[in-house]
Amino acid sequence: MKTQKASPNLGWIREELRRRLTVLRYSTTTAGVYMRIFGWIEEYLEGYGATEYSEEWGKRFIAEYSLQDNHRSEHFKSARTVVRRVDEILAGKLFSPCFRPSQTECPPRFADLLNRHLEYLEQMGYRKSTIDGRRRYAGQFLNRIPETVENIESLTASDLYGIFAKGEWIGSAYAAARGLLLYVHESGLTETDLSSCVPRPKRPRTLPSVYSGEEVTRLLSAVDRSTDIGKRDFAILMLASHLGLRSSDIVNLSSNDIDHVTKAISITQVKTGRPLTLVMNSDIEEAVSDYMQNGRPQSSSERIFLGTQAPFAPLSAGACCTITRKYFKLSGIDSQGRRRGPHSLRASYATALVANGIPYSIVKEALGHEDPESAKHYVRVDVRRLRLCALDVPKPSVAFAVMLGDLEGVM
Repeated sequence: MKTQKASPNLGWIREELRRRLTVLRYSTTTAGVYMRIFGWIEEYLEGYGATEYSEEWGKRFIAEYSLQDNHRSEHFKSARTVVRRVDEILAGKLFSPCFRPSQTECPPRFADLLNRHLEYLEQMGYRKSTIDGRRRYAGQFLNRIPETVENIESLTASDLYGIFAKGEWIGSAYAAARGLLLYVHESGLTETDLSSCVPRPKRPRTLPSVYSGEEVTRLLSAVDRSTDIGKRDFAILMLASHLGLRSSDIVNLSSNDIDHVTKAISITQVKTGRPLTLVMNSDIEEAVSDYMQNGRPQSSSERIFLGTQAPFAPLSAGACCTITRKYFKLSGIDSQGRRRGPHSLRASYATALVANGIPYSIVKEALGHEDPESAKHYVRVDVRRLRLCALDVPKPSVAFAVMLGDLEGVM
């Protein structure tokens, strides 16, 4: 990218910044944030009566950033980046990347240990995505072990306390550290199982977003099934709401997965890697067949669900979310704080099964869950069945009755 002769004039810098963001193909969102922040810089200089920018003005802007009422705190890092970019424009330099030391790279002294652990996970059949996550978060954990700890055998519970007391950790990071320390113990490298010292923060489980049968019917009725797009979208919504398939499994469906004789769908689940076979009812089979025979564009792709414009690429799981939200909006259903993605249809299907008295073991198999307790998650929104478990309120004790002024309870 060619640079132009630099000028401290704010108008020229603004146009040069916009030009570079366009040439370097910054996203529309990022470019918009950068230009908004530059507008704040212009307002800042205008407040001091300045018409030309300098590196000194950039430093003062950052130093006084939090004092400005119109500056959003979440954009502070971006503001520092914009000032650095403007300084580079003023100096006639190309934009240079800002490299930061990685906090997830494994220190050399623990590299062999981490590699052996990852090889063990691969031998145990863990998915590549899981192993990649463990590499990242176990590396982050090992990176934060004090340099005074020369090897893993020297690690103590006190060291772990110091590691986890600093900074915020997500659940995946705790799991990776726990798994690594358990492997270390089971491999005989340490006598003590330090995995028990890794915190297990409790995360509140939110209620699943579910919709009633009437609302699901209303959602499906919003689809115009006379069009190719409508035939496709209706089949997707039917698979999610009447069969409970995940969006990742829906978009990965191929014609080879469907047995039209037995009306069964047999897949390997994307999320768990476990096989799953489900039987379609006549409505689901009709919706899928209608799309495949009358709405699906000609394509060599094995995937069933395709885009509607050339080259008719297979849909992504994200496209399923877009489709579902589209019809929630068209149907006019009041979501009342509930989510409106395909998973809410899966949750609605599971909740309906539980509400109809289907055993948890059957619900688990229908959803393709591994954990036998997972289906019980959906009973939490079945108010009718929860009421059957409610206990009568006992009469207040003497002291409590006195406090309530309940003389009958006292007597």
